[in-house]
Amino acid sequence: MSTVLQLTAAASRQILNAQATVTHNLANAGTTAFKADLFYAEQGYAKSGESGSTTVDFSAGNMSYTGNDLDIAIAGEGWMQVLTPSGEEIVSRRGDLRINPAGNLVDAEQNQILGDGGPINVPAGSQVTIGADGTISYIPQGETALATVVLGRILLVNPDPENLAKGLDGNIRANAEANLEPAANVQLAIGALETSNVNSIASMVQMIELSRSFESHIQTMKSADELDASSASLMRLE
Repeated sequence: MSTVLQLTAAASRQILNAQATVTHNLANAGTTAFKADLFYAEQGYAKSGESGSTTVDFSAGNMSYTGNDLDIAIAGEGWMQVLTPSGEEIVSRRGDLRINPAGNLVDAEQNQILGDGGPINVPAGSQVTIGADGTISYIPQGETALATVVLGRILLVNPDPENLAKGLDGNIRANAEANLEPAANVQLAIGALETSNVNSIASMVQMIELSRSFESHIQTMKSADELDASSASLMRLE
């Protein structure tokens, strides 16, 4: 294969990978607190065989006010520590909370919200309130506000984004060097949800540009292949 074909084929693979990344982002544009993946082309791919790499945009999405007392959004930097259904601790900014049949405070993905004493469990029939500092309180069934009980505080942390990584399952994990001590400066907006940070219009424009670039590379490959065939034919005639 000619050098032109090798370079163009490698570039085309990068474009396909980039298209897959943008498509995934667009598919999650409506997912609460989703963090967009970013695609970077590798230099020297013809030698290294690399086809590009992805990183994550950890910037905050916009706030959408819902008025639901169990909807929370982290105001600014920070994360909640949660426990996945498989028992793994991860960090999350997803605040579409609810109380499951077992009384556990969970998000829409059924991740348990962790407090300073472990998973937060609410007595059945209680009225739950969440403070801006993450404090969870409840009023027992049949009681008045004078009987309010403090359960604890949501485990809010603020690790360096450099120590966070997004898995293929979409979960954000902190590495061993991350500081996961409770952070008193992380605050919540109550009755609001963080939207995805995907810019849908910019992503659509990027998808169009990638499609055009891919078509151009395919045409270059066809031209290079035809040129190789012509050169080979001329050599046979000599």
